[in-house]
Amino acid sequence: MKRKKFNIEYQKRIYSGKYKTIISQENVKTLLVEPELEEDKSEFKINYIDNINTDNEVKKRKYFVQKFLLDLLTEINVKKIKIDNKNENIIKYWLKYVKDFKADEMNEVKIAEDSLYRKLQLKKNLFVDILENNNKKELLLLDNEISPAKLGIRSEFTESLLDKLIKNINNESKDIKRLTIGIVNDVDCTIKDNLVSRIKYLNNVILLNDCNDKRFLKDNYLSRFDHIISVNFLHQIEDVESFFKTSKLMLKRNGKIHVIDFGKMDPISILTAIFFQEKNLNVETEKRTQFFYKVDYIKEIAKKYFLKNTMFSIENNIAYYLESENYTDHLELINNLENEIGLDFDKKIVLLSLDSFDVDVSDKATIKEQLKNHNENLEEILKIIWMQNLDIDDVDRNSNYFKLGGNSLSATKLLVEIERRLKCNLKLNEIFSNPEFEKMLNLINSKQLGMEVVEGEI
Repeated sequence: MKRKKFNIEYQKRIYSGKYKTIISQENVKTLLVEPELEEDKSEFKINYIDNINTDNEVKKRKYFVQKFLLDLLTEINVKKIKIDNKNENIIKYWLKYVKDFKADEMNEVKIAEDSLYRKLQLKKNLFVDILENNNKKELLLLDNEISPAKLGIRSEFTESLLDKLIKNINNESKDIKRLTIGIVNDVDCTIKDNLVSRIKYLNNVILLNDCNDKRFLKDNYLSRFDHIISVNFLHQIEDVESFFKTSKLMLKRNGKIHVIDFGKMDPISILTAIFFQEKNLNVETEKRTQFFYKVDYIKEIAKKYFLKNTMFSIENNIAYYLESENYTDHLELINNLENEIGLDFDKKIVLLSLDSFDVDVSDKATIKEQLKNHNENLEEILKIIWMQNLDIDDVDRNSNYFKLGGNSLSATKLLVEIERRLKCNLKLNEIFSNPEFEKMLNLINSKQLGMEVVEGEI
């Protein structure tokens, strides 16, 4: 059956979209739905947070980072450190960044007792290793002290905005006894650990890893969450609109998405995140300035898909907290559509675009069969990647990557091949957490076709 348009009245509003129905040879009835998610009118309020002295903190960090970089650049200049060609653009950027450095007596007094500078000194060999071999940059992500994620979450800006986020959730949840919260891209549970003990009425936390750029939404995520939280992650997403659209579908009626991110480059990002965001070093577009999206662009997208939006911005938009509220129960909406069509469907699948999941009805192929073919092809390709990476002749589902001879260096090469051949972006710590072939296969499959979740009762 060809796709059809729908317009149905729900919650005193007219909702529209497209749908397609499929009935397989086994009489399995599947409803594919692409709802229209844009809003005609929306509110946007901005509140400025002025209790943080951004200038002093940023200037202090810039001084310490510049001083640390000068030591590294001096060793590079005297050939004590041999630079990997892949790092040349980073070195050029650092050279420009330290040009205005001037010794400051007051900062020199503080430097001995500054915890950040001490951490950098202790991790100097790690930076040297990465500069000499860019493939080792993934090791920075695993560092408990100075990984971009760890330093970002410990930033005074992030800490202040997280306090505001927690206060908002607690104030609004007094009448709700069982909150379900989704946390985006929190593979090492840093954010979960930070929030769980501080949010009241919390029942269930679900980790949503890499929930952007997906073709369809799993039916058990539809209208499931009271809150979805993303901290210092939005700038890593290529398709921001898909992220907001998917989040809207996952939220319950009156559920909220909470986004914390930076709007401008901080000295810390110039030191650590630069290895993972190098492609954005010289970017200046209407959407993005270097590593981060412009705040005005994020406001545009939020207004496009959510009726009520509030932004809490730290002076000069160096960091912000966006809270957007969803007013539609999309599960109920699609059930209403099902009733209007007049069929009881065995499967209901929600898509951001019907074009992204094209089902060939002439071949009587069911959704299940397509996914099965995908899984079989994926398994065969991943086996080949493992065998070439480890220089071995065979792999079975119980094989353990590290027991077969894998190490941190070979694992970084494995990541590159998985991204190149399977179009799936894994993190090094996900390789360490899923070293068995079957677990890694399932992880990649979930990232390509849905959202990986780790659930836990609180």
